[in-house]
Amino acid sequence: MKTRYSPEALLLGMVVFIACVFQVAQAQTFTVLHSFRNTDGANPVGTLVRDNLGNLYGTTFNGGLLSDGVVFKLDTSANESVLLSFNGADGEMPNAGLILDHSGNLYGPAEEGPGGAGVLFALSLQGNERLLYAFQGGLGRNPRVPEGALLPDPARTSGAFFGTTVVGGNGNCQFGCGTIFELEPAGTGILRVLYSFSGGVDGGTPIGPLVLDTAGNLYGIALTGGNLSCPQEPLRGCGTVFKLTRTGRLTVLHTFNGGADGGGPQPGLLFDSAGNIYGTAEIGGNTNCDLGCGTIYKITPGGQFSVLYAFTGAADGNSPNGGLVRDTEGNLYGTTSQGTTASIWGTVFELEANGQMRVLRSLNGITDGASPESGLIQDPVGNLYGTTYRGTNLEDQYGTVFKVTP
Repeated sequence: MKTRYSPEALLLGMVVFIACVFQVAQAQTFTVLHSFRNTDGANPVGTLVRDNLGNLYGTTFNGGLLSDGVVFKLDTSANESVLLSFNGADGEMPNAGLILDHSGNLYGPAEEGPGGAGVLFALSLQGNERLLYAFQGGLGRNPRVPEGALLPDPARTSGAFFGTTVVGGNGNCQFGCGTIFELEPAGTGILRVLYSFSGGVDGGTPIGPLVLDTAGNLYGIALTGGNLSCPQEPLRGCGTVFKLTRTGRLTVLHTFNGGADGGGPQPGLLFDSAGNIYGTAEIGGNTNCDLGCGTIYKITPGGQFSVLYAFTGAADGNSPNGGLVRDTEGNLYGTTSQGTTASIWGTVFELEANGQMRVLRSLNGITDGASPESGLIQDPVGNLYGTTYRGTNLEDQYGTVFKVTP
């Protein structure tokens, strides 16, 4: 004779099970600081940047006067102002976070522009924009479509930056498999390709931001390439983590296989003071999700790779994206863009130094926003700030800026 269980009993059992696997601890406070209305921007995708006064700056991929995206500022009272509304001629579809120099100037890339293949721009806090470089489209293999925040070159005069393009260079891709470039100081208009990806063992489709070690070597991720037999459809290969010396020599630190180690590494590597590298991979790991639920990993200075956490797709979410931030105690913070059950609209999480996963917020898709597409930043007292790609209800597709107090 079969025993029948009520839906309520089954739900209670699931909650008890989930609580035993991870610590579901909703944040002390979760605050939506701003909800975009389309006219002031829509669909933020890049990581925020914060100045010394506590003002936040970011970009939206869409929205604004011509729906080409905006650069926005959110002051300490959560009042938003649009610093730049793109119009196509000065770029459009900014696709990454900004960087801020000591004079208060902002720098970033946009995916489209007057040359048909993206721009690098500078913006003063008074709203004066300068095009630093316009990428040209066409049928050649010239570098184009910059992706990811820029990285200042500390060894050069102000205005020199490193970055990545997802197209151009050499390799088996139709128009090239992507490049790492350096933009010469502002005003020269010179862009030098430091490395061209092959789409094979070295990887392909690099996505910034890049990071520097103390010796001046560059580190980053390639979204594709590496192991070409891994199951990241429709992309070819599960990606790599790489190191590039100033002489142009590239070393693959890890090749993802799409299995227990993860696959589809996400941009925004993180160094700790001991030289360990931390990052996230969007797929692989736990097989509860179609291609795996994603992982958090660590690479030691000696090259040893380890998985710190494999997402389950349950209350902890799945598909971690964007970079991580790390506090002084060694805890890591980040976001997932989706999940199942309570975390269907994504999560904000903390991976404690002891390996315990804490869900700080399961986004509800109603008042919180949904589907964060970038990582977090942290202020000096430990508050976390991030964005969601979608808005505060299922009909609002414009996105939010939020604050979390762990």
